[in-house]
Amino acid sequence: MLGAAAMTGRITERHLPQAEDSFPGIGRFYSGLTVKPATFLQLVWAYEAEMLRAAKTKARPRSRTGR
Repeated sequence: MLGAAAMTGRITERHLPQAEDSFPGIGRFYSGLTVKPATFLQLVWAYEAEMLRAAKTKARPRSRTGR
């Protein structure tokens, strides 16, 4: 069982440069959020969801009719 001093996963802007190593662009993504996530895991989930959305938008095939 974890004690009262267990880490809660809170993030600070001080940690974002380290996160950039694994998640390039996450600092810029975090800066653009109006409501900041409470934990790093929530930030990663939101970041990955945005990256997936962006990838799907870019991969969408274009219509031959121009519509």
